[in-house]
Order: sequence, then C-alpha cells, then structure tokens
Amino acid sequence: MILQVEHLTKAFGDHLLFRDLTFSVSGPAVLWAPSGWGKTTLLRILLGLEQPDSGTIAGVGRTAAVFQEDRLCPQLSAVENVLLVLPDDKARRQAVEADFALLGMSGEALILPAARLSGGQKRRAALLRAVWAKADTRLLDEPFTGLDPVSMEQAAALLNRRCAGAPALLATHDRAAIQALGWPVIHLDQLPKQDPAP
Repeated sequence: MILQVEHLTKAFGDHLLFRDLTFSVSGPAVLWAPSGWGKTTLLRILLGLEQPDSGTIAGVGRTAAVFQEDRLCPQLSAVENVLLVLPDDKARRQAVEADFALLGMSGEALILPAARLSGGQKRRAALLRAVWAKADTRLLDEPFTGLDPVSMEQAAALLNRRCAGAPALLATHDRAAIQALGWPVIHLDQLPKQDPAP
C-alpha cells in the first residue's frame, strides 16, 4: 500500500501551516520539521480528525496511532490497554507481555492500573497498542517522549521489527531516535512546492 498526500494545504485563520504539501510513502518514515510547523496537525488530518483546506489523501486505510497524550483507559492495566484492540487469548496475551518485557516492563508494572504507571510506562503501553493494532498505516506523534535512552533504543528496535513493509509516519525532534530507527527522513519544510492542481 502507498500512502499519498497531494497538494495538501492547511491554515488556522491567518496562520498558514503548510501549502501544496505533496509526498508518498510505502514504508516507515520519519516526519521532521521545525516546532510549530504543523506535524501534529498533518497526522490528525491523516487520521481524519482534522480536515485540510485543500488537497487529497489516498491509501491511508485503517490507522493506528500514538498521540502526544497517552489516551489509555486509566482503570485497565498496560496489557489490557493493548488487548483492547485485539481478541484476547492466552497466546496473544503472552506475546504482548513478551513485547513489554523487551521494553523493560514486567511483573507488577503489567498489572497495575494505567493511572498508577509512570509517564514512560504509559508511553510504552500507548506505543505497543499502536504496534499491535490491526492497521494499514501507523501514525506516531513523538512516541518516545518520557523514555530514557535505553528504553528509546529498545522501542526503536521493536518498531523496526513490527513496522517494516507498511506505511508508518513518526514525528519526532529527537535526533538520537532518528538515528536509532534508521528510517528515511521526510524534511517537510524542505519539500519542493508543487504546482497546485488545476
């Protein structure tokens, strides 16, 4: 599947975020642009949560996302939050727990209500929920926020295993994360302007 963005324009009042934005991806890529450029808004448009002023999007299909807020069900455990998007069976639960272990979470951290988890633990749960969800495209907004360098390397390794071969857009300012992922970087602020569609 190829995700295609063509001639996308978005402004809030007199504040133009981007104009005639055009790019396509068929695999994982990092979105980079200066703070305030509109990366989060772009992801929200791809998720269908915002409408562009003009332009078209194709090939998004079913989406899974990591938002800047964790958006976990606070009364459920980390594992239960991931299993919300899946049929629950013993083998799948064990596989999810194994992925949490790869991210440095095990034991009590997996059974505590999400409301009692640390910020980094909540981030791991949100990330695994997006990784495990049945999706054609994954949209990840600063998914490594709150993770220490070791945890970030672990999360990047897991994303490399699980996101290969399908569109995934990850917005981050973290150059260490970009290096750990090794994904192509789309410099949004440097894309050549396209001629507007007639």
